Amino acid sequence: MKKSKIFLFIFIIILLVFVILLFDNLLKDTNIIKGYIKTESYGDKYGFQHYLEYYKYYYNPEKDLEFDALYCKVNNEDIEEIKLYYNDYKERISKQDRLDEYDFNEDIIDENDYFILYDKSNRNFGKKYEKFYYYILYFYDTGSHILYVLKSC
Repeated sequence: MKKSKIFLFIFIIILLVFVILLFDNLLKDTNIIKGYIKTESYGDKYGFQHYLEYYKYYYNPEKDLEFDALYCKVNNEDIEEIKLYYNDYKERISKQDRLDEYDFNEDIIDENDYFILYDKSNRNFGKKYEKFYYYILYFYDTGSHILYVLKSC
């Protein structure tokens, strides 16, 4: 009887560890490449419906190859599109009096960089969304080796 209780206890512990690891993996942002050396995050502490988040991840130069494998390379047409999202974000964060958190300079965007853009306007959920209603922009600057992440939800 005592052995079965010990076995059951061990089984429950193993199951809990498995569930915790599973949820941890499900909640991770897989577009954030592991191995960053420093991070900064800024969010709207009062936002619960529409919010703005700004993250910076600092990498060593050798991580550039990993961005090349996962992200899209910026081309000349992409530069203006990326700037539109940064300008929208800057305008929205300004309305919240949070410009002190935002230090992105759009002049750093060039064809050596990488990005991923998720935009709800280009997905059909049975509803038409405005272009800047919801987006997540991942932009990796190869000059500074910083990944900038903008979330406008």
